[in-house]
Amino acid sequence: MKLPTLSLVLSSLLLASSAAPTDPEPRDTSPEALGLAKRSVSCKIINVSKYANCRAGPGTNYEVRHRAPVGNSYNFVCYKKGECYQGNCTWDKIIIDSGYVCYVNGYFTDSKCSMAALGKC
Repeated sequence: MKLPTLSLVLSSLLLASSAAPTDPEPRDTSPEALGLAKRSVSCKIINVSKYANCRAGPGTNYEVRHRAPVGNSYNFVCYKKGECYQGNCTWDKIIIDSGYVCYVNGYFTDSKCSMAALGKC
């Protein structure tokens, strides 16, 4: 009769002395950390004889930051609505290698740079 009681007491002591579970370290669940971040879309410059102006904002009143030669491909990340040109009111955003941002009117980018493919900025 003493053996079951001793077993019960020892079991209780072992359970009481075991370390309490700790919370795991918080994980980064951002879309980027999970590999779900939106990727850039590679599109060519079209509909121009030499180059398209890449501007500081979505309109022709913004300064020209870069001249994108026809046929060159760029990685576009999103679009903004802005001044319309040739019936196209979207301006596709590029982050140039040197780190600055500029926008090319969607009239000058190929069909891979659709609103659905890029998403709004």
